[in-house]
Amino acid sequence: MPSLDKSELHSLVIESIGNDVVQNSGVDSDPPFEVYLEEGEPSRCRFYMFTLTSTGSEHRSEDEYRIDLRLPNHEGGNVSPAAPDRSGDYLVLVGGYNPEREVFAFWDDDLYESYGWVRHLQIKEGTLDEAETKGVGFQHRNGGSGGETVIAARKGSLRRAVQMRYRLEHTRDLLSEYLPGDWRSNSSDDESIRIHRFELFVDCFFTQTDQTHTVSERCNRAEELSYSVSSDILDQIGLPDKSGLYDILSRMGSDWLGEPTPHEIEAERDSVEEQIPSEPTLTEEQEEFNETQRRARDSAFTKVVRGAYDERCAVCGSKRLSPAGNPEIEAAHIFPKSMNGRDHVQNGIALCRLHHWAFDCGWISLSDDYEILVKDESGLNGYDDFSPLEGERIHLPEEDDKRPHPKFLAEHRQMNGFDS
Repeated sequence: MPSLDKSELHSLVIESIGNDVVQNSGVDSDPPFEVYLEEGEPSRCRFYMFTLTSTGSEHRSEDEYRIDLRLPNHEGGNVSPAAPDRSGDYLVLVGGYNPEREVFAFWDDDLYESYGWVRHLQIKEGTLDEAETKGVGFQHRNGGSGGETVIAARKGSLRRAVQMRYRLEHTRDLLSEYLPGDWRSNSSDDESIRIHRFELFVDCFFTQTDQTHTVSERCNRAEELSYSVSSDILDQIGLPDKSGLYDILSRMGSDWLGEPTPHEIEAERDSVEEQIPSEPTLTEEQEEFNETQRRARDSAFTKVVRGAYDERCAVCGSKRLSPAGNPEIEAAHIFPKSMNGRDHVQNGIALCRLHHWAFDCGWISLSDDYEILVKDESGLNGYDDFSPLEGERIHLPEEDDKRPHPKFLAEHRQMNGFDS
């Protein structure tokens, strides 16, 4: 079966997700293919897509399909390990598509530090059969760091698969806060499978059981719907008994919902709006936050930055709303969040999704006088969209102490090659 080219794979992603796609980086763009989604999580995805083909091997007990994974840094025959771009607030999706069966498959990228050249990632044919029948199928695979869950989806169910991929990654992050640090370690296939089953159980507990019931009742229901939590599983993840499991799930509840209280947000607001010196630090001075404080700080940053710009895009003035009334406008970091950039209003700027993407990837930047700078790449698709902005002054907050600080702007220009 011939391989699909990048534009075909990217077009299939857009076609399959449908109206939930708000913005994308262009189907002809080099990987990764970035997609902004309407409402809910994940809101931003970074796809690395490959053709999913049958292995045709006589030495395997079950028929399998696989992708031959080559990342941009592997180009030119570079055999050194390489990793996807995991910067920023994106869900990274390493996946494949089989055009004969019209089915996608996705692996657990968050469990891999890097990939060798060429790396083969496999999925069982039965998992693709399940996806064709039910929309989404999944399986255990003894790969990644500690064993992974591979997800398959037919075209019309791609959004569901993306959401499941996000939830499983989110589940691991939360469990890692409450369980012993080695809870995902294993020394056998059986132990790896137990971790897989436990993660699916927790996902079922939070997504398919009634929140008005007690934790023990919800656990019983989750076990009926998915997998029983045996004493072997509890021993392996470091819990003495089911009462310990109930305690963990109860404490995880508020974190899973992901919505900090108004009081928690207001408690972080002072840090976002505090007066900063003429030469501020680029990064957060407090190196670690617990999960609740982190989300409260994120919410405070978003609230303060959006409010400073009157809920409008600083570049185009857009104030679009979704049909449900949710604002499109986003609070962008000038010195990137991926580099621990400060959650301060003067390191923020309110942008629509298109201009947030253009600012983050380096199409546009700002001078110290708040004039828009456009990357001089006239041969690239996208230049004609942004070049008319050159020299335009952005819409600014009325209060000087909420306007972008020159220190952060200078760093953004330097990182994106505007000062060279």
